[in-house]
Amino acid sequence: MKYFGTDGIRGTYGEFEISEPFFVALGKATADWLAENGSGKIVVGGDTRASTDVLKSAFCDGLKSGGAQFEDLGVLPTPALAYGVLARNAKMGAMITASHNPYTDNGIKFFDGNARKVEDDMQEWLEVRLEKYLPSFDSYKPQTFEPRKIEVGKFALEEYAKKMSSIFPKDFLKGVKVAIDMANGATSKVSSKVFASYGAEVFEIGCEPTGLNINDAIGSQHPEKMSELCKQVGANVGFAHDGDGDRVVVADESGAILEGEEILGLIALDAKARGKLANDSIVTTLQSNIGLDESLKENGISVYRSGIGDRLVMREMLAHNAVIGGENSGHFIFSEVSPCGDGLAAALAVLSVMSSKNGKLSELRGGIKMYPQLAKAIAVARKTPIDQTENLAGAMARCGEILDGEGRLLIRYSGTEKKIRLLAEGKDLKKVERCMELLEKAVELDLQ
Repeated sequence: MKYFGTDGIRGTYGEFEISEPFFVALGKATADWLAENGSGKIVVGGDTRASTDVLKSAFCDGLKSGGAQFEDLGVLPTPALAYGVLARNAKMGAMITASHNPYTDNGIKFFDGNARKVEDDMQEWLEVRLEKYLPSFDSYKPQTFEPRKIEVGKFALEEYAKKMSSIFPKDFLKGVKVAIDMANGATSKVSSKVFASYGAEVFEIGCEPTGLNINDAIGSQHPEKMSELCKQVGANVGFAHDGDGDRVVVADESGAILEGEEILGLIALDAKARGKLANDSIVTTLQSNIGLDESLKENGISVYRSGIGDRLVMREMLAHNAVIGGENSGHFIFSEVSPCGDGLAAALAVLSVMSSKNGKLSELRGGIKMYPQLAKAIAVARKTPIDQTENLAGAMARCGEILDGEGRLLIRYSGTEKKIRLLAEGKDLKKVERCMELLEKAVELDLQ
């Protein structure tokens, strides 16, 4: 597609597709889609980055000029926006966010009437239609922003928080210390409020958004801040969200970070033991460690794999009647709670396992045995098709010989950034390290 990537549209504010004129055109195209598909309301929200207000206003101007009915839910996490689709019986939802990217970036994600990420056919339809409305950009100048206090909206702090505070028994976290880093993003004061509602003693950082500090050396991309907080306050567990709250990174009581596969496996094993794992299966992506598959297979749990992105995870969950899915990046889906990634729901699921097992997370995490794995994201100057590269294709063939059937490679371009993502995994760490050396050198020669 021309504008949409693996998770909506994303880029640097002021670029062609992340500008007010483009968002007006996109709003008009969205209004057309609603008019041609039985009308209905769209709910709109955004995260705490500086450009969100102006882009959201431009998008809503496009909706208005196209005659669409809409409701602005204010600043809120992406999963809260998805919940808003259902709570407001809306036809669509639109979230202005660039997720874990820096404040200089922004973007938009769309949800259908079932609060699921929209499929490719709708995104393609919007791409074609919006070009009908695109104006000249010759005179466009992006705005500049100063730091300011940004408040999370009433819908997130009241309606979404109330929903998330009603899932588990009252006071089930009494006596539990929770450290939480909200990345100065859309979960600020929301996740901590929900933990406190269950009786937890909460220690929070990253909850003072200014528009310019979202994901700034804090949050899920920098979990060392949360890890240090865990150790300082003697927390039983720590969580770090990204800017829009659809993912979470977890630390145990020692501050040690858990892999996403460990979290997914821990929750799946607990659900299986309680007879709550539908079809005795979960879904994860191609990126996840194959140690997860082997560990869960020993416990009678099947693992299905999808492409990268929670949209594709959810599609595979529906195909296999699974209720739990996720990515090692920290996106987790619990379809009985939400049909999209929800970092707060994942955090509560971890806390529920700790409560039911009455154990330390450092002890509970041992159920998933991980293969040695190295993963890197490297900036590239161009995205040459991998099968057309000279050195990289050769390095991949050589790595296949080195791993000799006891490991794998996953090489792909990022759908949201100008980067290539490299993954090497196998039973022998030295072989994995050698493969990564070959791949990095090849990327330097072919793509930089």
